[in-house]
Amino acid sequence: MSKSLLPGHPRGLMTLFFSEMWERFCYYGMRTLLTLYLVKSLMKGDGEAALLYGAYTGLVYAAPILGGRMADQFLGYRWAVMLGAILMAIGEFLILGGNETMLLVGMGALIIGNGYFKANISTIVGKLYADGDSRRDSGFTIFYIGINVGALLATTVVAFVGETYGFEYGFGLAGLGMLAGLLIFWLGKENYAAAPGLDIREAGQKKVFGPLNMAQVVALGSLLLIPLCYVLILNNQVLNYLFLVLFAFVSISLYMAGQKEDKETGEKIWKDRMVALIIFIVINIVFWACFEQAGTSLTLFADRNVDRGIFGWEMPASMTQFFNPFFIIVFGSIFSQMWMTLSRKGMNPSIPMKFAYGILQLGLGFLITYIGYQFSEDNLVPLLTLVFLYLLHTTGELFLSPIGLSMVTKLSPKKMAGTAMGAWFLSFAIANFLGGQIAALTGAGHGSDDKKDKTEFTLSTTVQEAFDMKSDKQGFEKWQPMAPELENLPRTMKKDYALPKNISYQKWFNIRDWVEFREGISGSKNLLEWLESRSITDTLKSAEAWLNQSAWDDLGRRYAAIVRSDEKAGDNAGISLKDWQYFGGNISDFSDDASISLADAYEKQRGTVQEKSLNKYVGVFKIIGLVLLGFAGLVALISGPLKKLMHGVE
Repeated sequence: MSKSLLPGHPRGLMTLFFSEMWERFCYYGMRTLLTLYLVKSLMKGDGEAALLYGAYTGLVYAAPILGGRMADQFLGYRWAVMLGAILMAIGEFLILGGNETMLLVGMGALIIGNGYFKANISTIVGKLYADGDSRRDSGFTIFYIGINVGALLATTVVAFVGETYGFEYGFGLAGLGMLAGLLIFWLGKENYAAAPGLDIREAGQKKVFGPLNMAQVVALGSLLLIPLCYVLILNNQVLNYLFLVLFAFVSISLYMAGQKEDKETGEKIWKDRMVALIIFIVINIVFWACFEQAGTSLTLFADRNVDRGIFGWEMPASMTQFFNPFFIIVFGSIFSQMWMTLSRKGMNPSIPMKFAYGILQLGLGFLITYIGYQFSEDNLVPLLTLVFLYLLHTTGELFLSPIGLSMVTKLSPKKMAGTAMGAWFLSFAIANFLGGQIAALTGAGHGSDDKKDKTEFTLSTTVQEAFDMKSDKQGFEKWQPMAPELENLPRTMKKDYALPKNISYQKWFNIRDWVEFREGISGSKNLLEWLESRSITDTLKSAEAWLNQSAWDDLGRRYAAIVRSDEKAGDNAGISLKDWQYFGGNISDFSDDASISLADAYEKQRGTVQEKSLNKYVGVFKIIGLVLLGFAGLVALISGPLKKLMHGVE
């Protein structure tokens, strides 16, 4: 029998460490790029992108409620994890389709897959240790480092590749990572074989539909939930009510399970512990709703209002998310040893106080943005602002998150371990969903926030949908993409300028406006001259008017000429399409200055947009920080009574 690579811990911990590491590479690879992909490629407004992101990540963490229960009752933990890994890999590869429909279907597969993987691999970790084993907190902290190694790889490798060469390459890498995690989990199955509950349950082995047993029916039925996720993401306002009902149901279920356990054991402790768990769930929701700004508002803040230059190299905005997993890896082992040392000396803070300290540090992290604001130049705060923000967020996380995972396995009765872990992940679900709503408050109104109605011609209408409106499905098959010659661009430019056939009217509209803007600058027009000729004053009203092949060909030639010119110019290229899309919207506000050049008007508009954006971001982050400081004080006040409800769980 081989020895554990982690002396003092079960050898299965290392297998689960690497399996979880690659699963987190998959998930965080998707998460790291998602908001920027929605805003920059699919032309979503900041608010809509934040809500879609919140709905997706919320459902990702809600799914373990189902995944945990199915594992407890039918699948067992090993097969649940494997099913989840397969679905997650499929989901990442579906996103490579490059349009909104494939993105949403891929999201659905990722949601269901994560539901099976996430809750159950954490449960296996808990089952590697006997009750009362003092190594459990340390083991979960080590496991948590594995999560963050995967997150670090995702927020560096996937982020860099996705923003430099194209989002599809980043998503593809994330899918390959999930396949690596699946392979490691399967090949190392003997290392964690001693953990109870791995195999398919007796109820799962019963034949229920011809040759199919219940476990197989559950696996096949899971595929039917993918379209449901698709609908829920698009209609995310429904989740307000769904999550409220789920929270009430889970809370009542936990309370009743505690009562039942008390009657069966006569211990009179489980009901109180379930009440404590419900309170911790509420605290966890507040923490993570604010922490999860990392993937939305903080990423867009980094993209627009942070000086990311490092010795001549500009860090991609999505890569700024790497500071959190980097600090986790740096401090994770230190914290793991610290808890053990403090425990031996009798100085270890209670779990409620650890939560209070964690929330305090999270709030201070947001207040760092106000300090950075004092040192801003040209409406850009120093990169160190995010470094110190994520440092405090990370130390706050280490006070709360790995401790919370361990706490759930200790507070819950053995026979409902998976369900209790699913309830814990429900708190992350609600937090992520609320986090999207908080992020929407910082939205700068970029892009289109129109809801898609496929019966009407709107900014969201795609070429294929426009042909459907004309009842001409064959027309789309014959349609040619705009400027197909740009497929030969270098990859660093191709990701921004090469166009698929099925673009939206919003994208076409922005391209036309940018082309006219760049032509106006080349022609040395002043702002008033350009505004008089700007086609934005002649917005198309129907699919028929839009799908004019000669107009498309003409715009495509002009578009390609500008892009090729920028390719030759290299670092001296003109104002890019993505910059124009974000900064150029209200350039007409400066039309009262008859002599201002078009280029000068753009620079003024850019400064105005950045200033408004910076003020809004810092203002919202300051409010979040102050609210969190108050909440941390409240948790500290109730820590004593909460500790009593836990009946000795430490």
